[in-house]
Amino acid sequence: MTRTRSQSLPLINRPHQYPPYKYQPLSSPRHVRIIRLMHYDPTHSRVFVMLSDHELSTLHKRFTALSYTWGSAIDPLEEQAQASIISSDRAYASKNPRDVELVVVPPEAFETFRRNDDLSIGPHGSMVDLYTTPVSTITVVGNLSDFFRTYMTETWPKRHAESQRCGGPSMSMAEITNLWIDAVCIDQANDQEIAAQVPLMGEVYSSAGRVLVWLGADEARLSVFQWWHETVYPRMQLLLEQAGDMAIMHLRSSHFADAKLWKDLFDLTPPTHLGARTWLDVWADFWIFYRSRRYFHRVWIVQEVVLSHHLHIYCAKSELSWKVMGDFLNILEKIQWVDAIGDQVRKTMPLQYPASSRNFGIGDIFEWQRHHNNKLWHKGGWVRHWFGVIGTVRSRNCFKPQDYVYATIGILQQILPSHIPFPIPVDPSHTPEQVFTLAAAVILKNWPELSLFGFMEYPFSRNFHSLPSWALDLTTGDFPWPLGLFDSPFRAGIVLSPDHRKRFFQEDWAEARSTAPIPPFRHINPIKGTFVLHGKKVDTIKRKYPCADVYNTELAVVAIQVLAELPSYYEHLKFHDDATGGMKGQWREAALIHTMTCFEITNQHRGNIEEQRRLTTSFRDWLLFELAQVWSGADLVEGVDPDYRFETVSTFGKHRNKVLDCLVRMEEHRAIPGLEEIQATAVALRAAKLGKGEWPDVTRRPLEFKDQTMRVMAKRCLFVTENGWLGICLDVANEDDEVWVLEGGAVPYVLRKTGDEVEIELDEGRLWGETYVHGIMDGEFTREKDEAATRWEDVILV
Repeated sequence: MTRTRSQSLPLINRPHQYPPYKYQPLSSPRHVRIIRLMHYDPTHSRVFVMLSDHELSTLHKRFTALSYTWGSAIDPLEEQAQASIISSDRAYASKNPRDVELVVVPPEAFETFRRNDDLSIGPHGSMVDLYTTPVSTITVVGNLSDFFRTYMTETWPKRHAESQRCGGPSMSMAEITNLWIDAVCIDQANDQEIAAQVPLMGEVYSSAGRVLVWLGADEARLSVFQWWHETVYPRMQLLLEQAGDMAIMHLRSSHFADAKLWKDLFDLTPPTHLGARTWLDVWADFWIFYRSRRYFHRVWIVQEVVLSHHLHIYCAKSELSWKVMGDFLNILEKIQWVDAIGDQVRKTMPLQYPASSRNFGIGDIFEWQRHHNNKLWHKGGWVRHWFGVIGTVRSRNCFKPQDYVYATIGILQQILPSHIPFPIPVDPSHTPEQVFTLAAAVILKNWPELSLFGFMEYPFSRNFHSLPSWALDLTTGDFPWPLGLFDSPFRAGIVLSPDHRKRFFQEDWAEARSTAPIPPFRHINPIKGTFVLHGKKVDTIKRKYPCADVYNTELAVVAIQVLAELPSYYEHLKFHDDATGGMKGQWREAALIHTMTCFEITNQHRGNIEEQRRLTTSFRDWLLFELAQVWSGADLVEGVDPDYRFETVSTFGKHRNKVLDCLVRMEEHRAIPGLEEIQATAVALRAAKLGKGEWPDVTRRPLEFKDQTMRVMAKRCLFVTENGWLGICLDVANEDDEVWVLEGGAVPYVLRKTGDEVEIELDEGRLWGETYVHGIMDGEFTREKDEAATRWEDVILV
C-alpha cells in the first residue's frame, strides 16, 4: 500500500543491515551493468546506487569506465616503508578504514514518489522507499573502497560538473554519475558471465565518455612526483627545443644527480621543502612513485589506456596529466637516463623493490597507444600489432595466467580484419596452457615469419612445462635478446617472390616481408600441440665453447681459443681475390667478429670496408684490454695488491696458460695483439691500480665491439659444426644437436631429435633456441645449386 507523502522521510542516513545483492542474469550477451551514483553516507561508509543493465551500443559516451587495481593500490614494500616513518598503529589505521558498502536501491523504490524534487540528490539523500523494496548491498574493499570514499565527497561531483565552466573538458552529468567498474558490474562468482563480458571490455573502454585512472588514495611521494612535471619538465622541454641534439648529447654525457648540472642548466636545486635533500633523493621519490603504484604494472591497464578516448588520472584528490607524464618520460628516454635512474635508486634503497615494468610501467603503453591511434597495423599487419601488445603485457602482473591473452583481445577485436573470424574464444574451462597454445597458433597461422620464436623463454624459466615448444609461456619474460626480431634484416629461411625480393633490395624490405605470403605448407594442431612446417638441416654441432660470464675476461679467452682452432680462412663465406682473380674465404678473425656481434643487424652489406675496419680495431682493443687484465690478475702478489685472492690468481693463471698455448699455434694477424703488447699493457694496468702510473690508452677508447657483444652473447656461446660452420646458440645447447633452417624463420634454430620428430624444446633441461650461423643469414642456404641435397623436409615441432 502506498504511504502518504507526509509519512515519507529521508532514510539514507539511518543505519540498517541489508542482505547481500543477488546478481540477475544480463538481458543479452551485449548488455552490461552500469552503476548510477545517488548519495554517500560518510558516517556509515555507504554509497547508495542503482545497478541496471543496458545494451552497450546505447551507452556511447554516457558513462565513466574506471581503470584501477584490485586489492591494495601500493606495493607491500611501500606500506612497510611508510610504516617505518610513522607509528605502526597510525599506519595500519590509515590503510584500513572501514570498507565501503554499496547499497543497491532498485528502481521501484522511487515509484511511490513522482515529484522531481523527491528524486534530486541532496545533502540528506533522496526521498526513496526503503521500507517495502528489496534493498541489498555489495561490499567493496581496498583500493576500490578508497575510490568510492574519495569520489563521493561533495567536492568531486561538483568539480567535475563545473569543469566545463572553468575551461576544462566538457562532461555530462551522465559521465559523472554513471560508472562501469568490473568488480561490481560483473558477477565475479559467475564464470560464464565473466567469459561473456571479457570480450566486451575493449568496447566498454573505447565507448566510455572518459576512462578514469585511479592510482589510489595514498599520497606518499605525490608532491615530489608533481614537482618533477610542473617545475622540471617545462625547463627541460624548453632546453631541448632551443638546443636540440646538442642538449641531448650534453645531458647524455652528464649524471642525472649532478647538482652543478641542474644549477647551471636549469637554475634548480633539490626541493628541500618537500623533504628531499639531494638530487638522488628526488629521483628516488620519482622512481618509487611509479614502482610502488601497483597500477602501472597491471596487465589489464594496457588495453584500458590504449583504447580510451579521454583519460583522466587521479591520485587521491590530485589530477595528473597523462600527456605530461608521457612527454617527460620521452625526454628521459632520449637522454638515456631511464635505466640509469632505476639502477642507481635500487642500489641506494634499504628495501629492494621488485624490478618495474619497462620504462616505469608507462613507456610501453604510450608506444602502443600511439601505434593504435595512428592505425599503424594497416602497414605492419594486425598480427604483428597484436603480438607486440602481448609482449607488453607479458612483463606485467595479473591474477590469472589466462589474462595475459584475454587482457589483449579488446585491441585484437578493433584491428582484426572483418573477413577473419575472431580467433580467441574466452572459455572459463581452458587452462593457461590451452590459451597460450591457441594464441601462438593464431600468430603462426597468420604471420609469414617465425618471429614468435625470437621471444621464447629459457627452458629453465618456464612455469608451464607441458606447453608445446613453439608456444610462449607468457608468465615469464626471461628470454634472451632476440636475433630474429620483427623487421629483422636476417632472412635465413625466408623465401621471397621476385616482386618482394625487388622491394627488399630497394630498402622497402619491411613492407616487402610484411606483405609476403605465408609459406604454403604450415599445419598447426593446438589440441595435439604439434606444428608441422618445412625445414632444411644445416649441420650438427661438433664443438661448443661455453662461457660462464660473457661480461668478464673469460669471453676474450674463449675468442682466442676459437680463433686458434679455426682454419685461417672461413670457407663458407668467400670474396673475390684481386691478387689471384679467384675466390677466397673470409679471414677467420673477420668471421668471428661478425658472428659475435651479429654484424648484419647493423650492416646489411656484409664486407663493407669501413665498417669492417672500425669493428676490427674495436675488437683488437677489446682483446688487448681483457687479456691484459688476465696477465695482470695472474701476477697479483699477496700483501702487495689489495685485490689479491688465491682463487682469482689461480683462475687468471689458467686463463693465461690457455691463451699462451693458442697464441703459439696462431700466425700473427693485425686483429690480434701480440704477446709483448699484452704484457706491457698488463704492467701499466697494475701500476695504475696501485696509483703508481697512468692508465694505458686502451682504457680510454670506447669499446664498441664489447658493447655490441654484451647484447648478443649474453647466455649464449660460440659453436662450430662438423662441416666448419661458425655460429652462436644458447649456452644450454648440447654438442650433437642439429642446426636447421625453417621456412619463414629469419634465423636458423637448434633442434633436437626425439624419435622420428624434431622439437625445439623437450623436457626440462633440454633446449630450444635461435642461432646465428655465419654465411647463411641472407638466405644462402635456401638457394643452394644442388636442390636435391638441400631440399625442404617436413619438420614436426611438439
